[in-house]
Amino acid sequence: MSNYYSKTIYSNKNFNIIKRDGAIIIESKVDNNLIISSWLNAGYQENMTHIVNQSIEGNDYNDIEHKGYLEFQKNYMKHLGLNPETSTGLITSACMDNYAISTKTYKELQVTTIVTAGADKNGVKAGDPASFYEYNNKYYLDIGTINIITIVNCNLEPGALVTGIITATEAKTSILEDLKLESQYSTNIATGTGTDGICIISNKSSDNHIENAGKHSKLGELIAKSVQEATRKALYLQTAMSTEYQKTILSRLSRFNIYFDTLFDKTENISRTEYATLFYEFNNNSEKIALISCLINLIDEVQVGLLELNDIKVPATQLFNTLFNKESDYTFNSIDDIFDCLISSINNYIIKK
Repeated sequence: MSNYYSKTIYSNKNFNIIKRDGAIIIESKVDNNLIISSWLNAGYQENMTHIVNQSIEGNDYNDIEHKGYLEFQKNYMKHLGLNPETSTGLITSACMDNYAISTKTYKELQVTTIVTAGADKNGVKAGDPASFYEYNNKYYLDIGTINIITIVNCNLEPGALVTGIITATEAKTSILEDLKLESQYSTNIATGTGTDGICIISNKSSDNHIENAGKHSKLGELIAKSVQEATRKALYLQTAMSTEYQKTILSRLSRFNIYFDTLFDKTENISRTEYATLFYEFNNNSEKIALISCLINLIDEVQVGLLELNDIKVPATQLFNTLFNKESDYTFNSIDDIFDCLISSINNYIIKK
């Protein structure tokens, strides 16, 4: 193993976390059970010696296409010097340098989560239009991926592993919703990516037996907080996604396919440079962002059926009048009308004010 870059980045009496080449490896020191969304040793397993989160790049995609994910993972375990019979793992295109670790404790309980996360190209809300159809194991994935590995120091029943998976998944989704991270397949806020991976590992050697890791339990709280903290940090490290990144007009409108060029292309007799200078102040104005966020929330409620279009015509008009400091009447017969009006109103405001 002397030819490998290998460094222990976290360690306690139950496991080591090692960064080796393009992989993060959890090396178990105790008997364990786990649930994992993998191709190699997938589902419920006991006494896995190594759990790997690996980054793929370059020729890896060709290997996967020709050999399949299972063979690819087996070969990669051998490449890392691990036994494929007692190893399992997750795959991502995220860089392993951008990992985030979070540990939460309460009395005898300890939860450690390690996350790599990229959702800028593959974010999706559950139920959005599909990006592939699988038949008889034949398909190919574009991997953006939020990979979560959570390790608990207590002994979980198989059912508790399942509730832990539910808790961790909802915790991940809550961060995407908090950041209003957009789906790449609809105008919705993403709930994850299309290729997310997850693993929950428990210590079978522990005398502390736990049968519930749901959101009402203290263990569930620790799992959620650990996943949330690590996911938020990993998203920032991989893609600069953060509350500050999202604090612009364009960041709120991009999930509706409204970008700088969308606005500029609707203008006349102004240079791109001059327009960009004028738009910068508007784009970063916190009050304007808040008002447009209110408008978007009304549109979201119409799209999911909580309100009808007629219900939001008056409040939308009031928001427009406040946004652009003028009293006008607007006619909205569809959501598209609202966005068309918004684009023209923004241009009129920043160019003529």
